[in-house]
Amino acid sequence: MNQTTQKFLILLENRSNENKESISLLMQNGLLGNAISVLRQEIDSFIRVVYLAQMTDFSYREELMNRTLNGEKWTEEGKRRRITDREMVDITSNLKGYVQYAYKFGCSFIHLSDSHNYQEKDPFDSLPIQEQRDIAFYLNYYHGFPMETKLSIESVKPLILSIFDKITNNMWCYTNHLKEGTVLVDY
Repeated sequence: MNQTTQKFLILLENRSNENKESISLLMQNGLLGNAISVLRQEIDSFIRVVYLAQMTDFSYREELMNRTLNGEKWTEEGKRRRITDREMVDITSNLKGYVQYAYKFGCSFIHLSDSHNYQEKDPFDSLPIQEQRDIAFYLNYYHGFPMETKLSIESVKPLILSIFDKITNNMWCYTNHLKEGTVLVDY
């Protein structure tokens, strides 16, 4: 493993450890909206790891890790156009469909939106029925969410830490591609 990758993984680990501690404290104190925004930060790390892991151009992979370490934006190879989170999410969605939903839901808590009024109006009620079913399916498959239970903030709340752990654990699995200099092709 080269020095850039090692430094990038240390940065990733520091962020993830702080996110873990933060989300635990926020959940203990009933601060669900902020806990979901921390979950979204972990998803940001996850999508970046998967984006890097699927690259076949290892020098470009290293360039993007260096950009992170130097506080620079990620741009398309040889271009000045910034790589958007949406583009990275689209790649990870091919890998794990739940990331798309968690990302979208988490964004509604990062940006000022009606989701912050979750005590008065459940944000899941605003989602199309098919999207609610898809989210319930993923929650059932990965976290044992009962399919007969109505999808709501209150019904998902007990799963937030488990969802966080699942995303973190998957992220660390995909970092092996960065450590070993291999490509994630199985998505």
